[in-house]
Amino acid sequence: MSVPAGAAHIQTMTATAIAPTSPKDILAAYRADARAKATADGRPGDRSDFPGLGLPATGMIYSRAKGLKYHPLNAPAMDLSPDKLAELLTEPLACTVVPDAKTWAKVMVMADNMPSNDFKALGRRMRISRGLPVSLKLPILTEALSYRYWLQDNLTETSFEDWADAFNVKGPSVGITMRSLITIAEKGQRPTALRYEVSVKSLEETERKIMDQAAWGGISNDCFVYSMLESFSAKANGLRTMDPGLLEMHVIDGQACRIVPMNSDAREFSASVSSPFKLKEGKKIRLTDGKEMVEVDLRALRFGDGALHAVFSQPSSRGAGLLMVSKARKLEAKLYAIDGVFESFGAGPKNKRWLGDDVQKLSGRDVPLDVMLAGAPTTD
Repeated sequence: MSVPAGAAHIQTMTATAIAPTSPKDILAAYRADARAKATADGRPGDRSDFPGLGLPATGMIYSRAKGLKYHPLNAPAMDLSPDKLAELLTEPLACTVVPDAKTWAKVMVMADNMPSNDFKALGRRMRISRGLPVSLKLPILTEALSYRYWLQDNLTETSFEDWADAFNVKGPSVGITMRSLITIAEKGQRPTALRYEVSVKSLEETERKIMDQAAWGGISNDCFVYSMLESFSAKANGLRTMDPGLLEMHVIDGQACRIVPMNSDAREFSASVSSPFKLKEGKKIRLTDGKEMVEVDLRALRFGDGALHAVFSQPSSRGAGLLMVSKARKLEAKLYAIDGVFESFGAGPKNKRWLGDDVQKLSGRDVPLDVMLAGAPTTD
């Protein structure tokens, strides 16, 4: 569904007596309209401009008989082992696609059932992977397709079979069908001006570090992993908010704000802003027209003439920022404001005690029997 068509539909609905009144209701109407259009067209419709899979797939995991198979895209299938799974989580640029959440749950059971202490960390890493906004290392195919396309409203977005039917690519085996759907999920734009490839590379590196560090316990290590998780989530959500195909939808829920520049001088400009408005003054903000992106400061918020206005710093004279602002002021193009992205520059822990020097890792603890029986750990 085109953005103008979706916006026109929402405006029409709000003029009726049964109009949705909250952003949540308007967003639900937007989604319902998009899926209804896909049904009328007889095929899934474009949802995002960015691909559903951030990295090119290098392999697949799927169920066969009572077991799980790992199938590299350039080699024969093999039984999935815990060793191989752990390797896939940290292998540079590896992207192993799982067909649906049911298969992913089977992989999780395998990781949890390992008797060796070495593999207890595997289940921990798998849970962290599933909790990410999106995993580049172990993505779920139905979720990638749901991000990229609007499925017909008579089909289920979590169903691998329904996606295969929707695109008419159902093959004689799960592997063949997955290859076809992976190709479809990988389609999309990767604009350099929006730093798409740079962002994906950073996300992949951060996810690998998380998976590597999460294998170990300890308070300092947990703090470091938490810091990386915060950074990863901010980067992933920031990249998706920047998606040109989703900007109008994000205006509805407030993740993005449409602005119309007004008064300006050499240092700053004021602009009217859309509602809901969730940006905070004193923060770094990204401005985009869906083609280019610049960073500015949100310096102040003012209320006047019954409306909220924001004051932004002028973009640098180098690049497309000033032209974007000028076109938006003349109503020749739309301009959106989005939160800046949190970056974590922390380094990995070096096994130090607080404010102390480097020490050797403890191999065990001398714990009294009564304390041990109460549940205190005896090893690190």
